[in-house]
Amino acid sequence: MERVSLSLTRSEWAFAALLILCYSYFLTPAGTNTISRWDMVYALAHGGANIDIHASNTIDVSYFNGHWFSPRSLGLSLLATPVLVVVGHFVDLNNFQRFSLTDQIALLNAFTVMPASVAAFIVMRRFIARLRPELASSPLPFVVSGMCGLATLFYPFTTTFFSHTFGGAMLLISFYLLYTARDAWTPIRRLLLAGLLTGLGVITEYPAGLIFLVLCGYILLAFPGRRVKTLFFYGLGILPSALALAWYNWFAFGDPLSLSYGFVSGSEFSGQHTGFFGITFPRPEGLWEILVYPRGLLIESPFLILVPLGLYLWYRAGTARLEALVAIAISIIYPLMVSSYFLPMAGENLPGPRLLLPALPFACLGLAWVVDDPRRWLRQALVVMLGFSLVITFLYIVTGVRIYHNYGAYPVTDLYIPTLMSGVVPVRNGPTPPNIGNLWLHIPFGLSINVVAVALGAWFYAAARAIIATTPPAQERGATTHEPDSATTEKPTTPRRVAITALARATSTPRWLAFLIQGAR
Repeated sequence: MERVSLSLTRSEWAFAALLILCYSYFLTPAGTNTISRWDMVYALAHGGANIDIHASNTIDVSYFNGHWFSPRSLGLSLLATPVLVVVGHFVDLNNFQRFSLTDQIALLNAFTVMPASVAAFIVMRRFIARLRPELASSPLPFVVSGMCGLATLFYPFTTTFFSHTFGGAMLLISFYLLYTARDAWTPIRRLLLAGLLTGLGVITEYPAGLIFLVLCGYILLAFPGRRVKTLFFYGLGILPSALALAWYNWFAFGDPLSLSYGFVSGSEFSGQHTGFFGITFPRPEGLWEILVYPRGLLIESPFLILVPLGLYLWYRAGTARLEALVAIAISIIYPLMVSSYFLPMAGENLPGPRLLLPALPFACLGLAWVVDDPRRWLRQALVVMLGFSLVITFLYIVTGVRIYHNYGAYPVTDLYIPTLMSGVVPVRNGPTPPNIGNLWLHIPFGLSINVVAVALGAWFYAAARAIIATTPPAQERGATTHEPDSATTEKPTTPRRVAITALARATSTPRWLAFLIQGAR
């Protein structure tokens, strides 16, 4: 397998620019979860672990031995700490009138979560091009990657300082590195990097440890004869993250195995202390809530209903079946785990089931077998559902990645239309997110929110054309074979032509040279 290139093509640069624009344009207002993580980063930046001086600014806290702590995971907070340290040399971090929490959190997000998601979707495009080489020269790998990155919950939650998209991004890249390591002459560096990113992803999003276990199973099946060696180097890459987590737990709670989630405070989070950190057994009502109604994945991104079909077609294709099994396993097991959590939606005022996000890129890989489906009506339906999903994710961004719990599944007249008409989010739903167009370019607020809408519209037009214009291979269409006309008929194969071709392949010589050699003979 050829060497993995670290440089980007022009198309990848353009795609990355689109993602950066969409992910950074709006500054999502600070909320309970993101403020709690900022508190943790602030404490680490000042050499401590407790958040006593800021504990009153959020309800999302843990209490241990007379001190308050953030229950947020370590990985993302640790990565953001150097950024806050540098910023703190130039501004007073506690002067929120000059440098608000929303601005500070957006800056931290721009150096952590956003680049991780951009990198993941570039990798996803390359992954699809390797899994389906016949699509490599077409725009369809970009389309599938963009569907996941722009038309699902991955988009709005990449604009926030949440851990879920970062964890999912790290694990997807790790999967790709393991896949390329299978046929690499020197796989050790890829295995070490895959382990490093896996460890970082898991200590950022603890439930993603389930994906780590699936990847370990993948190694056992995909690396026959070198399983132990592969697991060793993969584990060696994970070791720094494991040591960092053990150090923080010892530093904060006096025990390397004690997680902050074990000390969550507040009656609203009492379920966290049942089962395994709030996880018990899968519940049908939990599955319905996270997948369907009122704010399940299919309500927001209906094209995801085609994921099972894509995964089935992938497995049936017979190529990369082990990789297909990984995607299938994660797509089934992860929702079951989330449905068993005491709070499947992880918050009543959020636009969707954020806990599912780490599994979403793995599930969306299956869509690479749907975008060129021979049934034109299916591709047309996919385009319609994709357009609807883009509208919904854009509305989530414009309204601050927040939907008040009393709103219905689609609060069109109460929330969406008033926001689009004025550019201002109704007070009932929370603060209006600032945007770069208004802050830096001084575009009137009502117009500035449409900058991203134009970019998304242009991408959708290109994606729709690519999907609709796809011409499936004749064998997949079941098309009848026609007799070729005389103008396109190949020359008949002769023994001499066969000999020339065989000589050229056996000696790796150009065909014209093989022709001369054969002629001399």
